[in-house]
Amino acid sequence: MRSRWLVVVVVASLCLNLAVVGTYFLRRAGRDRPHRFPVHRLAAEVRERLRLAREAAIPEFTVEVSKLEATDSLLWVEMRKDRPDSVRVESLCLELGRMHGRMRVLAFRQMHRELQLMPAEARTEYVQRMMRMRPGPGGAGRGMMRRMHSCPPMPQTDEPPPGPPPESGD
Repeated sequence: MRSRWLVVVVVASLCLNLAVVGTYFLRRAGRDRPHRFPVHRLAAEVRERLRLAREAAIPEFTVEVSKLEATDSLLWVEMRKDRPDSVRVESLCLELGRMHGRMRVLAFRQMHRELQLMPAEARTEYVQRMMRMRPGPGGAGRGMMRRMHSCPPMPQTDEPPPGPPPESGD
């Protein structure tokens, strides 16, 4: 009976320690993350115009995200095959790149619309916050682009990479 209570106390202590450590790291991550623009400081009519502009942009973003997810799924289906078709993989990768480009255009168009709706004194802070959120060396955005920017540059040579050439699609 005593050993059973000892196990319960040890497990409870472990859970409590995990909760404390987890809370510490979550709060620390929250401080490091850039926060959205504080729209609550804007006048009510400006906030309403921004809300309407964002709601109007949602359908267009939703369509693009759906297309991107579908193409991404097709790419993963192809990549899981025993012998992925290199031409199809390249084609899907290029299409994903075009889609990412369209998404970026949509995002910048939306930011431009929002800037036009804001008073001049709020625009500077808005742009600064958006710049901090962007991926890359100057921003805090997460993801592959951020990791790629932190990697040392690949040496540029005219020689082909080592190993056999990729198989061409049949």
